[in-house]
Amino acid sequence: MRFQLLGPLSITDGSDTVVLPPSKPTILLASLLLHANTVVSVEYLQRTMWGEEQPATARAALQTCVLRLRRLFVKHGVTGAPIEAVPGGYRISAGPESLDLIGFRERVRLAAGHAHDPGRELHTLEDALSLWQGPLLANVRSDVLRRDEVPRLAEERLRTVERVCDLQLALGRCGEALVALWGATRAHPGHERFREQLIEALYRSGRQTEALAEYRRVKAYLRAELGVDPSPALRELELAILRGEDLGRALPSLATVVPSRPRLPVAVGKGAGRPAASLPPSAPAPLPAALGAPVPDPAAGTAREPAPSYAQGDAPRRPAPAMPHPGAVPPGSSAAPGDGGETGPPTARAPLHRPFPGASAGAPAAGGGAGRPEAADGGAAAHVRTATGSAGVAPGATPVPAGTSGGIRPMTARAAGAQPRLPPSVRGASGASADAAPGDGPVLVVPVAPVPAFTGRASETAALGGRLTAPERHDSATVVVSGAPGIGKTALARQVAHLAGDGFPGGRYLVRMVRPDGVPLTAGEVTAEVTAALGEPHTRGRVLLVLDDVLDSDQVLPLLHTRPDASAVLTSRRGLAGLIAAHGGWVQRLGPLAEDESYELLSTALGSERVGAEPDAARALADACCHHPLALRIVTARLLTRPALRLADCAEWLAGDPLARLSLPGSPHMALRHVLDSALGRLDRGAARAFPRIGSHTTGELHASEASTLLGLPLPETEDLLERLADAGLLEEGPPGPYRMHDLLRLYARGNDSPSVRPTQKV
Repeated sequence: MRFQLLGPLSITDGSDTVVLPPSKPTILLASLLLHANTVVSVEYLQRTMWGEEQPATARAALQTCVLRLRRLFVKHGVTGAPIEAVPGGYRISAGPESLDLIGFRERVRLAAGHAHDPGRELHTLEDALSLWQGPLLANVRSDVLRRDEVPRLAEERLRTVERVCDLQLALGRCGEALVALWGATRAHPGHERFREQLIEALYRSGRQTEALAEYRRVKAYLRAELGVDPSPALRELELAILRGEDLGRALPSLATVVPSRPRLPVAVGKGAGRPAASLPPSAPAPLPAALGAPVPDPAAGTAREPAPSYAQGDAPRRPAPAMPHPGAVPPGSSAAPGDGGETGPPTARAPLHRPFPGASAGAPAAGGGAGRPEAADGGAAAHVRTATGSAGVAPGATPVPAGTSGGIRPMTARAAGAQPRLPPSVRGASGASADAAPGDGPVLVVPVAPVPAFTGRASETAALGGRLTAPERHDSATVVVSGAPGIGKTALARQVAHLAGDGFPGGRYLVRMVRPDGVPLTAGEVTAEVTAALGEPHTRGRVLLVLDDVLDSDQVLPLLHTRPDASAVLTSRRGLAGLIAAHGGWVQRLGPLAEDESYELLSTALGSERVGAEPDAARALADACCHHPLALRIVTARLLTRPALRLADCAEWLAGDPLARLSLPGSPHMALRHVLDSALGRLDRGAARAFPRIGSHTTGELHASEASTLLGLPLPETEDLLERLADAGLLEEGPPGPYRMHDLLRLYARGNDSPSVRPTQKV
């Protein structure tokens, strides 16, 4: 049994999650859990529940709430966290396994102990941030807690997000950092540290014009809103970009700390991580010659805005170099910053920032910063970094002069055109790039995380679980969960994986088949990633793999053929009929939720009290979402952040333009249009052009003969095109019966009825 504070207050038991409705007992439980393992005074509890003006019966009502809360615990089987009455107040006991807030802070503490191993520290912090499940205490209606506790917890998360971004930049994972920083800077426009990190990540990704444009935006914002100029660190960063300086951090020590960045499984809540350094800092070893080469930044981009002119005096003159910085690209060189393409001795440059946090005595611990108290905990997406940033020395290490054989030394230039092929033990786990440094790229194999407040799909869940865990089954099983974009395939697969846990002693792992930048893994990369994380087959017992977002059969067949110890749940917008024919297995095609399932989802997410007060409006809201799971999740998230908004008003507002309004501010990936754009971009050119025409000119069923007339194509060609759209999840049903299109997909198609539609990737 586990309490979840980092999001809507809820109680979780395995795969079952109960989101508590807004009520006085819910406020009481939140107040006790926020101060778990300490005595919380009666006066404080009364103030959180009734505010400063308390009724005369507040003390008696508090005792009644305690009794109601204890009955709630009995109802849900909570036995390990009793509410104790002690002199002066009440106390609840909890630990990292029973309360996510304590688990989060424990992971942040563990991460601070991995300062010598940036990769492991990053992995631990990302594990900590994964515990945050949505708007903080959205169902706890207490002005005192929102005023005093929520900002403090939010600050812990922001410090952790800062630190994560710092580590990603230090490890050269600028593309990963950009994903988090776009949202963070828009959600916190006055947070200069996030802005500084975003500008640096853009520049190091080859997007100099966008980096300078972002600097102009923050400069204009600070002057307009606060009447101040950017900080010296931001002005210094702008000047470095204008000079074309190399901002890459020299971290060749990763070659010895994490030789091949193995993706070892980490049990959630255990704080485990990647292996520690193979050699202690006191016993450095020479690096292979190939590892001395500069690491190219894997992210790339194109400038979209004209470079703004640089006004003299906007940035201070750069201080004199404090120490040499080998590896910089001279301005005007044909090589991009950090690509290692130049020959001859590198140009020395002063470090842009202070050493990496922890590199020198007196540096703040993870979670701390200049002028801030030391953090005992952190947040869900946080990366903490000192106010002036970091240079290129691994935490706790002493820089070794160039030319020595120490385990930590600056990068040296690679001869022009040299492309050394690194052995598998030195290359990244994917083995895809001969030039990629160990530690590049996101972690693509991770333990399956729980699904918060999973609702509905009872028959599908039972069917899939039965296929995977049938008592008579001794071999591996393969099931495919397919359907339209946003229909809930990944959530169902994760839910089934959790319910099937006892049948897979080797563990359950999610494998991301597409990188964050949208590039799919090749078949060889998939096999290499899984082998690096789990070892060779039959080394850990039977395992379950959730292969998420599979593009085609060829992407996974080599893995399935070489892992007889693994059962697999594949999620895909495509039906993967070729895989079923070649490998065997079973397919579960998902459609929209049933009406009662949509209503149950709203009740679970928003609370039965809020939905029960407007049952007709709740059903109208589900109808406006067309019972589409992603649409319902977006709407419930919006309503949780607006507790005073009536469901009827939201339903009426949404019905006016559902496609445009099914999005969340600051979260571009939680927008229905964005998800559908991605699906359309995977189509071949013919299907991408036909989809908006079909959606714009049909209202119900569509036969192939009608589509042939509509598109002006021969019937055989039309049938093939319709099958491709159906296989991609953009049409349902099909021969011998008619095709159908989901209402939201039809609205989207009508908005994209233009010959300018361009597929971004052919599948």
